[in-house]
Formats: sequence, C-alpha cells, structure tokens
Amino acid sequence: MANVNTGELLNFQDYSPEHNGRSARIDVEAVHTNQYNNVVTNSNYTFEEPKTVVEEQETAPQTNHNFWTIEYYQKYFDVQTSEVLERIVSSVLPQKVSRNYFDERIKGKPDLYGPIWISVTLIFTIAVSGNIANYLQNANKEVHWRYNYHLVSYAATAIFCYVWLVPLALWAALKWSVVPDGQDEIETQASASPTMISLFCLYGYSLSIYIPVAILWTIQVSWLQWLFVLMAALVSGAVLIFWLLPALKKSKYSLILIGSILGFHFLLASGFMLYFFHVPNTVDPTTVVTNTTVKV
Repeated sequence: MANVNTGELLNFQDYSPEHNGRSARIDVEAVHTNQYNNVVTNSNYTFEEPKTVVEEQETAPQTNHNFWTIEYYQKYFDVQTSEVLERIVSSVLPQKVSRNYFDERIKGKPDLYGPIWISVTLIFTIAVSGNIANYLQNANKEVHWRYNYHLVSYAATAIFCYVWLVPLALWAALKWSVVPDGQDEIETQASASPTMISLFCLYGYSLSIYIPVAILWTIQVSWLQWLFVLMAALVSGAVLIFWLLPALKKSKYSLILIGSILGFHFLLASGFMLYFFHVPNTVDPTTVVTNTTVKV
C-alpha cells in the first residue's frame, strides 16, 4: 500500500471557481433527483390521504330514526331464538328465570317479534280448533257441516285489540297513578313505570299459554272447558302481576289494577271458550211436544 502524506490531506486545497461551482451544483441536483426517483419507482409505497374528523362524522350511521319509519322498529325484531324461548318459559314458569328478569331482559330490551308470532299462532290455532269443536258438536246430527272462515277474522280482532289496547290502558294508568316517594316526580315515574313497548312485549308473551289450551278446548266436556278457562286466566294473569308487582305497589290504585289484570284475562279466556268452543244449549225441534185441544 502506498504511503500517504497525512499532512497534505489535512491542508486546505484550492480549486478553481469553475470546477467548484459545477461540482457543487451536480452533487446537490443529483441528491434531490435520486431521492425523487426512488420514491416514484418504489412499487411498495402507497400514499394515504389523512382522514379528517369531519369525514368520519359524516359517514357515521344514523341511529335516530323517525317513529313512522321501518328502521325505527328494526331494533324490536333483533332477537335470538333462544331469547324468545326463554321469554315464553318465563311467561308460564317465572321461577325458572331470575327475579330481575323483567327489568334486565324484557324492560331493558323488549321485542315485538315474539308477541306478534304468538298472536298470529294463537289466531290460527283458535280458528282451526273452533271449527273442529263445531264439527264434533254436529257429528251426530243430520247437518251439512261447513268450515267457518270468519273465525279467523273474529279471533284476530279480539287478540290484537287485547294485546294492544289493554297494555296501552295499563301504561296510562301507571303513569297517572304512581305515587312519588320524595324524589323528583318525573324521575320516579320513569323508573317505576314500565315502558309502553315492554308492556306490549309482556302481554304478547302472556298469551302463549292459550295455544295449548285452545287445542284442549276441543274436548266437548263443559266442566273441563271451564277448568281450562280458570287455569289459563290465573296462570297468565298471575305471571303479569308477578313481573309488574314493583310498579303496581307504587300506584295509588294497586288493588284495582291487579283486579283489572285478572278480570281482563278471565274475560278473554271465557270469551274464547264461549264463542269458539262451547256446546250451545239448543233444543231439538223433533223432541218438542205440543198439546193441542180441540173445542167442540
């Protein structure tokens, strides 16, 4: 290796102005040009524009829908099959679920899928069973039996009026008769009174016991039919009172409301049985004997 004089390396060297300007210009331009070419020719480089907060807010989904739109009711049909089955069981056997089941599950997340499904099933069950009962009543008679299609519309009118009007009246009665307990009256009513949708949900599920009872009503035994009326009315009414008892206790007319709940359920059950299934007390005209006297 050749010997290098370090003294010459440490001394300042003089270059001509022409050489100095050209080399400096070439070096600076080469550095910037190479950096730009590396960025453009790099295939792995992806350019992302910065996202602003305004754009994210504009693309966020709107959750507040109008009361008259279909989107408003979508949340009331977002329910799993296991939840529907659990609520059906709780409407017949409330001891199978927790004590706070109504406040945590039904009042916190009411649904309309189960009540509508149960109501429609009950309508067709009563219509079909009512026609079967009518056929059994006329089986030994010389009568040309026909299926009565009007029973479907009659049952639908009775059930939907009961499921929507009675809970609405109960909700208004609880809102009006809740007694404030030293707190703000509005806050007390909001915490004690169940919501309107939760009452619709609760009343819809309370009709589930009438589906098997409607099939049993086809048995043409009068005392057995009335026994099923009492059983269905007491079970469904008692379950309603069991879930609504904390709100009913804070009402000024708690005893009247409890009696009304049981009374309306008894009227519904007896109306079903008497109109669709009960054996009519008719007299056969062939057995009527008329006494005639002839005056001379």
